[in-house]
Amino acid sequence: MMIICGIPMLVIAGLLVLTGVAGSGIIVTALLCTAMMAAMMFAMPGGHGGHK
Repeated sequence: MMIICGIPMLVIAGLLVLTGVAGSGIIVTALLCTAMMAAMMFAMPGGHGGHK
């Protein structure tokens, strides 16, 4: 779910680079942010069940 939330950020960053509003460094920043979200998702324990 967190990866799906990162896709719009990558699309917007790509559009900003294509239109010339932002430099190519924004793509690196967006990719690093998405990678960090993925790392946090896999590193955290994922118990969605209720407490016993």
